[in-house]
Amino acid sequence: MSKSGTHVLIVGGSLVGLSTAVFLAHHNVPCTLVERHPSTSIHPRAVGYYPRTAEILGTVGVEAAAKAAASGFEKHKTRAGVVSLAGEVLFSKEELEGGDELADLTPSKLLLLPQDRLEPILRARAEKLGADLRFSTELVSFTQDEGGVTAVVKDAEGTETTLTADYLVAADGPRSTVRESLGLVREGRGVLSRHVSIAFGADFGAVLGDRRYSVVHVKNDTVTGILVHDDTLTEGTLIVGYDPEKGEGLDDFTDARCAELVSAAIGSDEVEVTVRSRFPWDMAELVTGNFVQGRVLIAGDAAHQIPPTGGYGANTGIADAFNLAWKLALVTKGAAGTALLDTYQEERRPVGTHTARQGSLQLALRSGTATEEEKAATEDAMTVTMGQAYPSGAFITEAGVERPPLTSDPRTLRGEPGTRAPYVVLERDGAPLSTLELFGAGFVLLAGADGGSWADAAGAAATALGVDLAFHRIAPAAGGGALADPEGRWAAAYGVADSGAVLVRPDGVVAWRTPAAVPAGEQGAALTAALRRILAR
Repeated sequence: MSKSGTHVLIVGGSLVGLSTAVFLAHHNVPCTLVERHPSTSIHPRAVGYYPRTAEILGTVGVEAAAKAAASGFEKHKTRAGVVSLAGEVLFSKEELEGGDELADLTPSKLLLLPQDRLEPILRARAEKLGADLRFSTELVSFTQDEGGVTAVVKDAEGTETTLTADYLVAADGPRSTVRESLGLVREGRGVLSRHVSIAFGADFGAVLGDRRYSVVHVKNDTVTGILVHDDTLTEGTLIVGYDPEKGEGLDDFTDARCAELVSAAIGSDEVEVTVRSRFPWDMAELVTGNFVQGRVLIAGDAAHQIPPTGGYGANTGIADAFNLAWKLALVTKGAAGTALLDTYQEERRPVGTHTARQGSLQLALRSGTATEEEKAATEDAMTVTMGQAYPSGAFITEAGVERPPLTSDPRTLRGEPGTRAPYVVLERDGAPLSTLELFGAGFVLLAGADGGSWADAAGAAATALGVDLAFHRIAPAAGGGALADPEGRWAAAYGVADSGAVLVRPDGVVAWRTPAAVPAGEQGAALTAALRRILAR
């Protein structure tokens, strides 16, 4: 049995596992990913990525490729209810319209792109950045101690290899073997219903005409389910439920039965259907009690199973990986204490629990069973995905300042520590520059027009702690190396005066701020002390 080592072992090579590999490699962290399947997903599965996720992908050079791959879906904006595609339309709603009203909030737009199209893009980026991706390789066993993780993996030929790693990230889905082997308990409403996704080939052209759907709810005497089609109009997925308590099971979904259900959903006997594969899954609201267990960190569906209504599952999992990667990078490089990893649990578990609940509320809303109380508790997608304010974690709260709720309208946030750093368009050398473009590598210190002295403080703190820390002064006009803020939006957006400063984490979350001036000679000590606390040093 051969042996090899890495800083981080990632178990699971689907959307979240691949994202973790990309983010870690972006931070120059050696990582190895093992995935038992021979390649990326052949099932469309997740299809929508909200603007915050697109922002995250942009940080690591993936957003442009994803946008290009999603271009064929730009007209797929209609959610409809039908008897069949060829039959009566029961309702029709343009729910994915209106990206322009978000222009003041984010430069990114919603990406409609099936998971089987996004995963190869993530794989290519991870490999380009140097991640070691091993498909057709499964985890056999693992142990952990104070020194790290030792895992045995087996490839397609049955050859076993021992891998040693500092940490293990479990991104192996809702049936996570890593989570189960640790005995971690999940909490929540449990399994709500059981489903099968049927991937098939069919010529939709004649049936659809010039119509393009994002999601189609089908209900007739033969089938009740959800249908989606791709941009080539030659492939689709039909999601149907089954009830074990009624004696129904996966064995009932033979190729013939699946083809019959798909044909009924299409509503035309003239369209030939070829069943490609079946993918069973449970709709559930379940959240793992511990996201951090020793040197094992749980992410994505392994950590939180979110009802797909609302499309929050993949977005939340990618955000998990983004939150975790920079922390692992600093800990494995010795620039942060191991307690920094505990903040992954502090920050992401409340979000996972809240988002899983929002998925259930969306399910009740769309099924027409929501109570008035549930309707009032249901939040819009931007609030859920972009308006988060971590209750505690790797940031420093401000004394005497009331914390925002866990989620709120992102337009009401003003750079509070623990929230996403606001988007403001600045100028560099006369060209537009988004504040979001400044984030993603190391820490960033932003200071107002009168905060030039913070530059020395940033240099002193970076040297003292051995971390990457960039500094930018923001002034009404360019000059003296400042970024220009001709519209005068930055200070108000970040909640500081011209003499204030804001420290932003590598994941674009505000870590600390001082709204007003700090006396000369004390800035370096104040910033260094803040970074020490954040880094658990």
